Amino acid sequence: MFKLINHPVILYKYFTKDLFKFFIFALFFLLTLIFFIDLIELFRRSSNKIGVSHLLKADFIDLAGMASLKIIGNIQKILPFAALIGSIVCFNQWRKKNYYVISKVSGISLWKILSPILICFFFVGLFSIIILNPFSTLMNKKYENLQTIFFGKKNIQEFSFDTKGFWIKHISEKRNLIINANKIDEKTNTLFDLNIFEYDDNKIFKKKIRAQQGKFTSQKLFLYNIQSIDENYKVANLKKFSYSINFDSSQLNVATKEPDKIFLLDFPYYLIKMKSYGLNISKHLVYFFKLICQPFLIISMILLSASLMLRSSERKVEVGIVSISLVAGFSLYFIGDFIFALGFSEKIPPLLAGFGPTLIGLFSGCYLISDIDEIKNVNNR
Repeated sequence: MFKLINHPVILYKYFTKDLFKFFIFALFFLLTLIFFIDLIELFRRSSNKIGVSHLLKADFIDLAGMASLKIIGNIQKILPFAALIGSIVCFNQWRKKNYYVISKVSGISLWKILSPILICFFFVGLFSIIILNPFSTLMNKKYENLQTIFFGKKNIQEFSFDTKGFWIKHISEKRNLIINANKIDEKTNTLFDLNIFEYDDNKIFKKKIRAQQGKFTSQKLFLYNIQSIDENYKVANLKKFSYSINFDSSQLNVATKEPDKIFLLDFPYYLIKMKSYGLNISKHLVYFFKLICQPFLIISMILLSASLMLRSSERKVEVGIVSISLVAGFSLYFIGDFIFALGFSEKIPPLLAGFGPTLIGLFSGCYLISDIDEIKNVNNR
């Protein structure tokens, strides 16, 4: 039979609601602060458009709308920080009101108190990656479009990648080229299975070239094993052909989708395509693992703050403990970013870079919480 004494459900609900309330307050405060920082930055960029006539002028409503588009993405990013700050404030209130001391005397362990809270915030993390992520991706794309309209975009000569291969548009005085390749070797600047469409200055089609292989050198694109089809459907086969190009191709860059602009469910297919086309997937793979770990990172922040804030039963506010809790939480996040950077550059395996920081924080928090409960049990003997 269910015993209310051993399972004080009402008490667990109260503790969970109490922490969730402080979490919402912290999330709102951080979100408001970041919103105004983004808005100020957009105003600065808007004021720097001096003598730029081909771009639309952005007014306050436009800039506020652009800043609003980043809100959902910012929520995803600051959820761990909001959980950290909210839990620190909440646990400090518990110390002041002796909530934890009374629960401990009643025989309720810290794990029993935290378990419903951790389950609740685990679902918050799932909500973030399942619901917020698709909306954040859509808002990021809309933001990039508005950014191009109001602030312009750098015209960088680089290959853009999609699931149908690589594309680049090259414009010169004599001809316009649209180049498509099915595979690329970034280390040797070599392209495979090329289709090149050539147009004149009036955008009239001149010819199409198929090549098994192409190689970029300084100011040149060399093609090998070529089949050329002109506007009159005349076919010509060549062993070698070259195009003069007016940009430095010594370091060929491939523009892939930024990881934060890819839907969570689209990641596996996109990663498989990137790998099949010969691209480095480390950056996207690390981001994918990091995104999956979001619920556990939020839990880690709560465990770390609880293990530090509730270790002492003093009712007064101890600035040192609060500072240590903040430093521990922020250190976990920023050390994680450093490890992610190592994963991006393939210094460490992507799997270790993606899961490592969160697992370190999670295991550390579990150990410290268990240590508190173990100490209490020894004292009660």
